[in-house]
Amino acid sequence: MVRRIVPGLVLAAVLAALPGCTTWEGGVGGFLSNRAKDALECGDLGITVTKTPQYSFYAALLSVGPVGYGRVDGRFYGLGGGDFGAMDIHYYHYGVLAYGREEVGWGDANCWHFGGFNVDDPDTMNIQGVGIGGFIQDATTGQGRPGAKPT
Repeated sequence: MVRRIVPGLVLAAVLAALPGCTTWEGGVGGFLSNRAKDALECGDLGITVTKTPQYSFYAALLSVGPVGYGRVDGRFYGLGGGDFGAMDIHYYHYGVLAYGREEVGWGDANCWHFGGFNVDDPDTMNIQGVGIGGFIQDATTGQGRPGAKPT
């Protein structure tokens, strides 16, 4: 019995010690809040309100076949960007099947404070090429945010 339990406990300890793409900043509470944020990023559901009429008709199934165009700057109410509440939002997308570009900025809401975004500072935005051409361009220029791309 002990021969089965000890290797399992050792394996569990080794796996727990290797954070991979996670961080233990903030201890167990920080780790758990990052996992909650991951769960909240699985989808966006809410309403966007803008001061002026704006347009967006865009889809990119698995970031492979982008189609459409959209540019929206407004206030988002709901679950989005890994947070829940009211937050500023910036969308700028375009795509023609083999090539596209996505630029997204989520502001801070109620649950977590990630620092918001600045449209003039790409480091605060999620910007990536989509479609085969966008993937190749990002890979050759070093642009884009690999964490947001399909693996």
